[in-house]
Amino acid sequence: MADFSNQQRYRLIYDDLIDMTSVRSLTRVYLPIIGRDAYTLYLAWATMGETIQPKHRHVDILDQLAMNQHSFLIAREKLEAMGLVKTFKQTTNFATQWAYQIFPPLTTHAFLSDVLLSSLLAHYLGDELFNDLVSDEKVDNTNIPGDDVSKTFFDLVGQESFIKRNHAPLTETNEKNTLSTNIRKATKSLDVNLLSDMLQSYNIKQNVLQKNEVDLMVYKSLYGLTDLELVRVIQATTTPTQQINLPAIKKHLENNFKQSQISQVRSTKIDMNEPTKAPTSAKNTDDPASKIVQIAQSTAPLSFLKNLRQKKNGFVADNEIKALSDIIQMKLVTPEVLNITLYELTVIEKRTTLNKTILQTLVNDWLQNGVTDAVSALQYLQRRNKKQQTRTTQSSNKKWSNTNKNSKQETRPDWENQHGTSVSQSDAKSARAALEAIRARRNKNNPKET
Repeated sequence: MADFSNQQRYRLIYDDLIDMTSVRSLTRVYLPIIGRDAYTLYLAWATMGETIQPKHRHVDILDQLAMNQHSFLIAREKLEAMGLVKTFKQTTNFATQWAYQIFPPLTTHAFLSDVLLSSLLAHYLGDELFNDLVSDEKVDNTNIPGDDVSKTFFDLVGQESFIKRNHAPLTETNEKNTLSTNIRKATKSLDVNLLSDMLQSYNIKQNVLQKNEVDLMVYKSLYGLTDLELVRVIQATTTPTQQINLPAIKKHLENNFKQSQISQVRSTKIDMNEPTKAPTSAKNTDDPASKIVQIAQSTAPLSFLKNLRQKKNGFVADNEIKALSDIIQMKLVTPEVLNITLYELTVIEKRTTLNKTILQTLVNDWLQNGVTDAVSALQYLQRRNKKQQTRTTQSSNKKWSNTNKNSKQETRPDWENQHGTSVSQSDAKSARAALEAIRARRNKNNPKET
C-alpha cells in the first residue's frame, strides 16, 4: 500500500466490550485461521482503549510487537477479512490518518454453528483437533447438581435500609452498556443474511435490508412477527424497482391486525389479575405478578393490548395502533415495559381508550425512575400504590380527627344571672317630677323645639 506510512497516526473505536469470553473464542477458533501476528495485533488494540483524536502512531505498535510493515499489513488484512476490524482511511489537508473499528469475535458456539466458518476452521485444524473442539463445546457445564439457594439482589435490598439518590454520581461510563444497546439486544433482532437469502428471488439486496433494518425491527417487535412472516410482508409490498416500501408494509400490517381482531374467536384470554406483590425472582411463576411478567416478556405490544381489550369485549382502535407504533419508534423502552404500561392503564386505571400523550407521560415518568424491564415496572407500580394509599389514609385520618374534636362550651353572659328589684310608688313619683323639671328647662332654653 503505497500511501501507508509507519509515521501516520490512527485512532481506535470499539464496537462493543471485549471481555474474557471474547478472548477465549479468539484463541480457540480464530487463532488457527488468522495466525500469531494478527492475533497479537488484535489483543494489543483491544487493550489500548478508544481515543477521540488519532494520537497513536503505527511505528509504536510495530516496535512493541516486533513486527515490520509488511507483516502488519498482512495481519490487518486477516483481521478485516474475519470481521474483527474495519479500516477507514481519512485524508486531510495536512496528512493521511487512519481509524480502526474493533469488533468482538463471535462466540465459539456461534462460530461452530456457521457452516462456512466451521468448514474453514476444520481445514486449518484437521479432523482430529476439530472434532475434539466440537466435543468440548457440546459439553454442557451450566447444569450444576443441587438446589440453587443463592440470594437475589432484591433479597439484599430488602435487608438494607438506605435512601435512594435522585441520580447516579456519574453520568457516563466507558463501557457501551447504554439503554439503547440493551433495548437492541432485548428486541428480537433481524437475521439480515437469512432475509436476504429468502428475498433473493425478488432482487432485494442485502444493503437495502440493512438500510431499513431499524424500521423493520420496529414492526417486527410491535406485531410480534417471525422472520418468515416479515419476509412474506416484504414480498407482498415490494415496489417494481425492488425497494422496500415501508408505508405499504405499515398499512399491510395494520389491515391484517384489524382483520385478525374481527375474525379471532374470543376463546383465548389472558388471566390478568392485579398483582398483590412485585416478583423477586423470575423462577416464581405461582403468583399473578410473575405470570404477568412472563406474558409481557413473550408477547408483542399490540397482541398484549388486543388480549386485554378482548377480555372486555373491546378492540384496539386505529389511533392506539399509531400511538404504540410511535412509542416503539422512539426506542426508549423495551416491548415488555410497554406491555406493563398498557396493563396499568387498561387494567388498573380501567381506561377504555389510550392516546399518545398518556403513553408518553407514563413512559417518561418510568424512565426517570429507573424502570427498564417488566420486573422493575411492577415493583415501581407497587411502590407508587403504597405511597398513594399512605397519603389517602393520612388524609382520611386527619379529616376524621378534625370532625371529632370536642366542641367549645358557650359562656353565658353575666347579665343573664342578674335580677331586677321592685321600685316604690314614692320613688317613682319623685323620678317623674325630676324628669318634668328637666324638660321644662330645656323648653325654656330652646323655645323652637317641640
